[in-house]
Amino acid sequence: MNKVVPKCCVVLASVFGLTVFALASHRSAQGANQGGVSAQPTLRDLAKKRRFIIGSAMPVNNLKNDIDGGKYAAAAASNFNLLELENDLKPPAIWTGPHEYQFSNVDFIVGEPGKTGWAQQHGLKLRGHVLVYARDEGYTLPQWLRSSGESMSKEDASALLHDYITAVAGRYSGKVAMWDVANEAIDDRPNNNPFNLRNSFWFRKLGPEFLVLAFKWAHEADRHAELYYNDYSVEGGGAKAQHMLDLAKWLKEQGAPITGLGLQYHIDCRTSIAPGDGHYQFIDSIRKLRLAYMITELDVAVPVQRVAAGDPNRGLIPQVPSDLDLQAKTYAAVFQMALSSRNCHGINIWGLSDRYSWIPGFSGGRNGAATLLDKDYKPKPAYLAVSEVLQK
Repeated sequence: MNKVVPKCCVVLASVFGLTVFALASHRSAQGANQGGVSAQPTLRDLAKKRRFIIGSAMPVNNLKNDIDGGKYAAAAASNFNLLELENDLKPPAIWTGPHEYQFSNVDFIVGEPGKTGWAQQHGLKLRGHVLVYARDEGYTLPQWLRSSGESMSKEDASALLHDYITAVAGRYSGKVAMWDVANEAIDDRPNNNPFNLRNSFWFRKLGPEFLVLAFKWAHEADRHAELYYNDYSVEGGGAKAQHMLDLAKWLKEQGAPITGLGLQYHIDCRTSIAPGDGHYQFIDSIRKLRLAYMITELDVAVPVQRVAAGDPNRGLIPQVPSDLDLQAKTYAAVFQMALSSRNCHGINIWGLSDRYSWIPGFSGGRNGAATLLDKDYKPKPAYLAVSEVLQK
C-alpha cells in the first residue's frame, strides 16, 4: 500500500447508465445493508458465477474482535472470496529478531500448522502481503534490522532473508493462494540502479539478485502458491510501468518463478479508463510477457469535507455528492477491464468499508469514501456498479 496518485484526466464519459442500473441493481444489493447477509446475490455470489476472485484487505483485529456487532465480519464473508491482511503479514509485524517471529495474529486468520483459521472457516482464499518489502521505512523493514543490519555481510544478509521467507511461506504452505513476494522495489525518482530499483537495504546488500532469490525461495517454501511482484503508480503506463515490465522480463530470464504483476490501483474518482488507453495497453504488455496480473489494492478516493481529526465523519462525506457516481463509473471501468483480459487473476480492494479506509489518514482528511461500502456497511453506487458488471 502506498500513495494515492491523483489523476486529472477527463472522466470516462459513460460506462453505462448509472441511474438505470442502480435502480435495477438496488434490490440485489440490499443484502449488503446489514453486513451482506441476505438471500439476494452479493458480490461474492456474482463473482462465483464468473469464476472470478474478488477480495478485500482487512486488519486482523477487526475480525478477531468481531467489531461493529459482527457487521464487519459478515460483510467480509458475504461479499468477498479472498482475504488479504493489511499490515499483519508485513515483516515489521512478525519479524521480531534474527530467526524470531510472532505469528499469533496471522495464525488467527490463516491457522497455525495443522489447523484452520478464520479465512478457511469462512471459505475465503488468502493473499499473502508481503514477504520482501523493499523499502527502509519503519512500516517496511523491522526496526532491529534497520538499526543493526548495515554491518551485516552479504552472506549473512542472504542467509537471513532465506530463513525469513522459508519460515513465513513455509509455515502457511498450501494455505496461501498467492504471495506478493516483493513489494515497491522500484523508485519513483530516476536513479542509476538497474530497473530504477530503490536503494533499499536488500538492494545494498545483495544487488538486484535479491529479487530473484526471493522468488526462488518463496517457490521452494510453497510450490503451489502464485508469486507476484507488486507496485504502485504503474497503472496507465509511463516510466515506472516500463521499469516494472523490464524487471519482470529480467526475472523470467533469470529463472525466477514469477506468476505475474500486482498493480495496486490507488486512484481517484476522476481517473479515466477505457479500451485502448494506457491502462489497457499496459495490461496487454503484461500479457505479451506471458504473465498474469492482479489489481491488488484498489480504492477510488473522492474529495471529502474537511473536519477535525477526531470527528467520526472524517473522510466520509464527499464535498460533491455526485462524485460518488463518478466513483461508481471508475470502479465499473476497472472491473470491466479486468474481466476483459484472460490473464487477470482477480481484484483485491484495499479496505472493506469507508469507516476503516486508510485514505483519510494518508491524505490528511482531504480524500476518503474510497471503498464499496459506506461507514454503516451499506452499498454505495460503486457497489451497485460492480454488481452490474459482474452480472453482465
